[in-house]
Amino acid sequence: MSRIHNISLLLLVAIAAALAVLCWFLGASWLAADIAPGGTYLVKSIAGLAKDSLFVPLKPLMYALIILSIGSSLAISTGGLGAKFARVLGFFVGFSLLGIACGILAYVLFSGLDIGLADPANGAGSGNMKEMPFLAKIYGVLTSALMISIYAGILFGGALKRLDLGRQADQISDLFIKGFRKFLQYTIPLAVFGSITIALNKEDDFGELLKLFNLLMPYIFAMGIVWIVMVGVTSAIQKKGVGFVLRAVLPQALVAMSTSSSMATLTATREACDQLGANADEATPFYTIGATINMVGTLIGLLLLSLFTMSAFGLDVGLGDMLVVGLQSMIFATAAAGTPSASVVLLQDILVSQGVSAEYATYVTGLIITIDTLILDRLRTALNTQSDSMSTANGLKLYYKTPKVLGE
Repeated sequence: MSRIHNISLLLLVAIAAALAVLCWFLGASWLAADIAPGGTYLVKSIAGLAKDSLFVPLKPLMYALIILSIGSSLAISTGGLGAKFARVLGFFVGFSLLGIACGILAYVLFSGLDIGLADPANGAGSGNMKEMPFLAKIYGVLTSALMISIYAGILFGGALKRLDLGRQADQISDLFIKGFRKFLQYTIPLAVFGSITIALNKEDDFGELLKLFNLLMPYIFAMGIVWIVMVGVTSAIQKKGVGFVLRAVLPQALVAMSTSSSMATLTATREACDQLGANADEATPFYTIGATINMVGTLIGLLLLSLFTMSAFGLDVGLGDMLVVGLQSMIFATAAAGTPSASVVLLQDILVSQGVSAEYATYVTGLIITIDTLILDRLRTALNTQSDSMSTANGLKLYYKTPKVLGE
């Protein structure tokens, strides 16, 4: 098993996807059929069990990680809101608000796109779903399992701080993240195999599965606009040309695309900050926080996937719904672990809070995990990490241009 960790997750996912397609081509439909040995009826198929190996334990593990990481971060924090961090945070939030606007624009422009997410129970756009009242949706957001985990993390952090156990909790949190990454290394390929096998053995099989790649169009559109603005703003603040900024962040983008992990890209992010003119040691706390809260790329991904899924389920998605899901995605993005495809599980919480059935939310997440691991998560990670480096460099540049102490 230890050898698996030396293999690229992308390669493992590609192998799992290829095996699923091969089994479908050879007619191994029994992999997606309910198991009934000796006349004993079992609901789960082999493909279903493979998919569940990721999705059943992922939620409780994610919630535990959120509680522990928020709690340990708060427990070891000292001092108030410093002037440097205030400026860096301003760029994090500003780029994220831009991401909400671009994500909504991309959904509106590409809303007629068929991405192969038809509800197998009711059909796409069936229109017979019971709409949830707007206030009920807000209540669902505030009382979702993930939000409760965030509240619990804040309370846990206060308890740890009173007991002076912050540093020990931070060490445990780091170990938890390392174990979580190894867990994903095993289970994501299994989930990809199971999800593709189940999808291929449905009525529209391969053609419907390929439609998922249509998600790339709104993804690239929204993220491309945000990235262009980020580069332009950074070029203006640093008073350097666009070519200077691109040369600084290109190695970081390559590492992010290859690892799909904000945490694994930290070294490259440090180098990018240094190349952009920020002192690497001084920048470390800020881009590390950025890698933890994973804002703009994850936000856009959750927003687009949620809106397209809600539409496919048959819900009428108005501007108010788009704004609520956008703000919800912004909050949820800060809680996503900086590990490959971990944020996809948060999609289920958003969908259920907006009136999508839990069964359909799980079905969609199982399909999306395939293309997410292959492509989408890599795009999100690249934008997340470049936001980290550019926000840090820009915030520090503004601080030294007009140094004003805010509680430091």
